[in-house]
Amino acid sequence: MAKRSKYDSDANNSNEDYEMSVDDKILSSDLNNLIQATTISNTNAYHMSICGSILHPMPTNSPSDIFSFLRHSNFTALRRSLDVYHNDIIQMRNDHGQTVLHVLVIHAYQYVWVRLLMLRECDPCAQDIDGYTAAHYAVERDDVEMLKALTLRFHTQAKPISEEKITTIHNKCCKALSLKEKNGLTTFMLACQHESLKCLDYLIELNINDSNLEDKFGDTCLHYAVGRRNKNLVEKLLDTCKADANGGQQLRPSVLDILQYNRAQQKPFERTKDDDIERLLLSYGAKNRYSIRRITSKRKGSDDNNESITSNLACLSIDLKTNAQIETARSYARLGSSFEAKGDLKAAQENFQHAMMYTPDNTLEWATYALRSALIHMTYGEKQSALELLQPALYISKQHEEDSQDIGQIQQAIDQIQRQTC
Repeated sequence: MAKRSKYDSDANNSNEDYEMSVDDKILSSDLNNLIQATTISNTNAYHMSICGSILHPMPTNSPSDIFSFLRHSNFTALRRSLDVYHNDIIQMRNDHGQTVLHVLVIHAYQYVWVRLLMLRECDPCAQDIDGYTAAHYAVERDDVEMLKALTLRFHTQAKPISEEKITTIHNKCCKALSLKEKNGLTTFMLACQHESLKCLDYLIELNINDSNLEDKFGDTCLHYAVGRRNKNLVEKLLDTCKADANGGQQLRPSVLDILQYNRAQQKPFERTKDDDIERLLLSYGAKNRYSIRRITSKRKGSDDNNESITSNLACLSIDLKTNAQIETARSYARLGSSFEAKGDLKAAQENFQHAMMYTPDNTLEWATYALRSALIHMTYGEKQSALELLQPALYISKQHEEDSQDIGQIQQAIDQIQRQTC
C-alpha cells in the first residue's frame, strides 16, 4: 500500500470540513423580503415551513389560504393579508359561494371582525348557493348581536370615513335584510320559520314587516308559526304585525287547515295549545281552504319482496265553498263547547252563532248549533230568542231524521218555554 503524504491527508480533511460547513449553513436573502433556508437537499422557501410562518406570516390573496385561515381561526395571518389584499379578499368565494363575511358569521367569530369586513366594504348583499346572505345565517340561529353587527350604522367619530361612505354601507346592510333565499324567505320570514324571536323583535324595531309576504310555495310567516304550534309567535304576527289570517295562496291550505291537521296528530290531553291558537285565529276571521291528509302507501324493495311503508302529506281540494265553510263552522263549534265547559256562556254563545253563520241553514249541523245557542238563551231567561232558534231547528231535524236525541231535546225545550209563557 502506498504511503500517503501529510499534505494529501490535510487536503482531504480540509475538503470534508468545507462540505460540512455548507450543509449546515443557513443563507438569508433580501429578495422579496423572504426568509429562506438553502441546503443541498431542500430548496423550499423557509417562510413556507411551520416555524417560518410563525416568524414571518406572509400576506396572501390566495382564496384557499384565506379560507384556511378562517377555518383554523388564524386571525393574525388574516389581518396581515387584509391590510395588503383587502380588495381581493372581500370578493373571494369558497366552494359554497360564501364570502369571508359569510364564514365569519357562520362560525360566530367576534363581531369586531364582522365590523372590520363591513368597513372594508365587503358586500352584505352577497348570497351563497342557498341564497343566504350573512344576515340569514345570523337569524337562523337567533344571534341578534351578530345581526346588529351586520346592520348598525357606523359613527363618523369612531372611524375616519366620510358620511357618504357610511350611508352607502348602511344602505347595503338594510337591503340585505330584504333579499330572499332560494325558498323565497327574507330574514324576517326566516326568523318566523326558525322561531328566532330575538332577531324577529329586532327586525320589527327596524320597521321591517314581511308578515304577509309569500315564499315560493305560497305560504306566509303565519303558516310557519301555526305549523310550529307557537302561540306567542302567532299572537305577535297577528297583533303586532297585523298579519292576514287568511293570507297565502288561495289554492293552498290556510293557517286554520294547518292547525286542524296539527291538532289531529296530538294526543287528546296535548291539544290545549292548539285550542288556544284556534281561538286566536278565529277571532281574526281565519277560514278553511284545503284539508291536509297523511297519505300512506306501500312500496316493494328492489332487492327483495319486502314492502316498506312511505308516508306523505297531500292537500285535498275542497272544491265547494260550502265544504270549506262547514270546516270553519266546526272550529267555532269546538270553541263554543270549550267555553261552555269553562262556564263562559257568553263566549260559548258567540262561537255557536259564528258556527251557524258558516253552516247552511238546512242541515243537521245548523240545527245542532242552534240548539246549543238556544239553551244558553234559556239560561239567561231570553225565551223568545231561544224559541226563534228552536222552532226552525226542530223543523230541519225532522226533515232528516224521524227520531233522535236532539229532536227530543229540542221539543222538550220548546214545551218548557211554552208552559212558562202561558
